Amino acid sequence: MAYTLDQFAADCRAALLEDAGRAGREHVRQLTEKACADRDFIARHLGPDVDAERTVLYEDPDLHFCILGHVYKGAKTSAPHDHGPSWAIYGQATGETEMTDWRLVEKPADGKPGRLQRCERTK
Repeated sequence: MAYTLDQFAADCRAALLEDAGRAGREHVRQLTEKACADRDFIARHLGPDVDAERTVLYEDPDLHFCILGHVYKGAKTSAPHDHGPSWAIYGQATGETEMTDWRLVEKPADGKPGRLQRCERTK
């Protein structure tokens, strides 16, 4: 039986209501892995027929978490960014993503942006 978006959202909500900390987020990671492995879920929400590159699939009115679908056609890059005090769990349904780690060299100050240095990856 296919994993539905409604069930995924309800499961994530239940996990975070049970534990809003590290254990709850780990449970959400496992649920994300389950959704990304479900062919029907992928076809419906992340398939080639999806026109938008980024879609809010679900937004919880009480806990304020979102489930987003990103469907990129071709290579994309994004500028370094920080999620601040919030958290994000990424699932990769198809393709691959190359992540870059950055080290803060100079904090932003007096209206000037900060400076970053790309970290070398060890293999």
